Amino acid sequence: MEDKVMTGKGKKVLGIFVMFCILAITALTGIAKAHEGEWGDGGGHFGKHHHCGFGMMENKLGLTDAQKAQAKAIFQANKTAVKPLFSSLKTERKNLRALMFADKVDETAIRAETAKIAGIQADLNVNRAKVAAQFRAILTPDQLNTLKTLHQKHECTDKTTTTTPAPTK
Repeated sequence: MEDKVMTGKGKKVLGIFVMFCILAITALTGIAKAHEGEWGDGGGHFGKHHHCGFGMMENKLGLTDAQKAQAKAIFQANKTAVKPLFSSLKTERKNLRALMFADKVDETAIRAETAKIAGIQADLNVNRAKVAAQFRAILTPDQLNTLKTLHQKHECTDKTTTTTPAPTK
């Protein structure tokens, strides 16, 4: 086998490529965090942003005061359930970042940490689906149709969302 020694130009190109990959991963991680937080209550500004969105949804659905109270109770109970999940997700993401930027790349550890994060995200998605089902159960048939229309419009404007968002506040 022939050993190839990388030239100075090749090392520079490789360095640029590695930097680009790191920047891309960092950007995508930030986008994913923002997108997930938009529908969850991670305690940051994304939960607050969603609160405003739910206010608009309340108006578009024409919720009664009783329905608003029921929805608030559903979402309040959900906050307690997802708080430990978001805490765990934050910790595991921090661990992943540390592994990704360590002096020595440990592919096995990165894959294991990524699998942990995927499991937590799966738990959050299942929770979102259950909360969404509870919320839909308090709606009238007309309100359900309006909600479906709102979701379809959301899917048209945001192709990155693959789950049906459910308010948490």
